Amino acid sequence: MPVNVQKETTKTSSGPVSDQVSQTSTAAQVPTSGEVIAAKQEAESDRGNAWVWYIVGVIDLLLLLRIVFYLAGAESVGFANLLYGITGPLVAPFRGIFPNPDAAGSYFDMAALAAIVIFALLGWIVSRLIDLATRPANSKKI
Repeated sequence: MPVNVQKETTKTSSGPVSDQVSQTSTAAQVPTSGEVIAAKQEAESDRGNAWVWYIVGVIDLLLLLRIVFYLAGAESVGFANLLYGITGPLVAPFRGIFPNPDAAGSYFDMAALAAIVIFALLGWIVSRLIDLATRPANSKKI
């Protein structure tokens, strides 16, 4: 619980309405050492979660590009070859689960779509685990 620090200021003025006016103001609340530690732990948890979501975002973006390239019928040369090589291991566990509809040289990579969903779920689980491990019990963040 924050500690309230009060500072009393008295101003005296003369005038037709009153002879003396007194004002009391309260300064900002000063956090206790426990609250400072809790805030630091929450900041560390937020930083860990940011890294998890950054990595998941990059992976999902690459997989989405893979889907778009296959839909457009991109040949496996240049950047497309690099993209297919990077995302191949990420998609491999999901290959063959769903059929890939194709038409005229292009097809929809269902394995990449499944990988996007699974990596997003894994990112959410890891993010929650980071919160459980690093946030203090009295944290108000959900």
